[in-house]
Amino acid sequence: MTRDVARVVVRNGTRWQALYEALDHCARRVPLYRGIEGPDPLLPPELAAKDALSRFPILTKQRLARAFPHGLVPEGLSLGEALRKKDVAFVGTSGTTGERVQVLWHQPWWDAQERDGFRVHPLTKELVASPGYREAVLTTPVCSGNLCHVGRLPMQERVEEGKVLFLNQAMHPASWSDADVIGIADELELFAPTALEADPAYLAHFCARLSMLGRKPYRPRFVDTSYEFAASSFSRVIAQTFEVPVLDAYGSTECGFVFFQCAAGRYHHNSEWSAIEIVPLPAARGLEGVGRLLVTPLRNPWLNLVRFDTGDLVRMLPGACECGQSDSVVLSAIEGRAKDLLVCADGGFVTVRAVDRVLSGFPSILHWRVCQTGPTQAHAELVALPGMAPALESCLGAVSAALARCLGFFVAIAIVPSLPVEVSGKFRLCAATHADVLELLRG
Repeated sequence: MTRDVARVVVRNGTRWQALYEALDHCARRVPLYRGIEGPDPLLPPELAAKDALSRFPILTKQRLARAFPHGLVPEGLSLGEALRKKDVAFVGTSGTTGERVQVLWHQPWWDAQERDGFRVHPLTKELVASPGYREAVLTTPVCSGNLCHVGRLPMQERVEEGKVLFLNQAMHPASWSDADVIGIADELELFAPTALEADPAYLAHFCARLSMLGRKPYRPRFVDTSYEFAASSFSRVIAQTFEVPVLDAYGSTECGFVFFQCAAGRYHHNSEWSAIEIVPLPAARGLEGVGRLLVTPLRNPWLNLVRFDTGDLVRMLPGACECGQSDSVVLSAIEGRAKDLLVCADGGFVTVRAVDRVLSGFPSILHWRVCQTGPTQAHAELVALPGMAPALESCLGAVSAALARCLGFFVAIAIVPSLPVEVSGKFRLCAATHADVLELLRG
């Protein structure tokens, strides 16, 4: 991969220096990158970093899994000693079976870069810096940051340092009883967090169930969604229920807190803590303006990843952001995972976000999934908001027609009570089971 193929995105000289130092460190001291020539010290940091970055291969999850842990440990550092001192920990991601990897987790780095990520929005910038800030987390218990909670644990055992409360202990929202939903609401009121961090699917189902029970939730100052794709239907019901700003964050266990929404709803890069590359997909019909996201974390002594392929597709904002901030790269949209692309009748591709834009026009939908089973065969399963099944039933023809315009062929529609969850605890909104979509994408 050469520089003219992947657009390397770093804004200022200080960040070029940080990228230079990260690449130099990896080339000289990290076994995974042994044999790769580092940056030329005779060149200015920007030129040297660009030149060196092109020599590093794209890091896939499979290659990362093979290298863990010793291929990532810098020469001269003792992993055993760091583990004993709790300077570093083994943390696994919550991907599906073939995507699960482990990384070396350095908590001070994570806390610092996450805190900086919230600076994009004036409200979150102020609140996160306040002394009394604390948050509750509602997500799959498989992966709640660097902690996991499965099983029935007392509330006090799910509070970390008095600042973070982990709410959910069940693998699927459909398994929640009314008592579970009320219990989550009770704990929110008791803990009174400044912010609620949540998987958007889990929180949307909680909102729908709580509304059905006739109860209003405790209102934090803001909600930030993360962990999986924030469908428009999820964000809408969350905003209607909590009546506070709902802001989406993009990041991962491997790469940290990479993007956060500003007041205008655009995704700004947390550029002090990573360098990003957006690899265009010029030969992929339907994906004009969309690129693969590669991330190189910065300033972390243990997270030695270069050009990590996140598996996600993003769309850059073509002009300036309405919020007025101009010191970082801005995305107009997170388009979803490359593996979740659907294939049109004409051979072009459709992203998860494109399908979401179509279905966002039907406010009676809570949750949805589109599964493509052949070149011109697909079915969609829709979960209605509580009490909205008749309204959804009345517009199924319009839903089918809208999806047909998007994909170029008829899509069968069914209303279902719930959707299956992946092994990771997350939901897959789109899947093409008839073809290897990633192979098609490579051409």
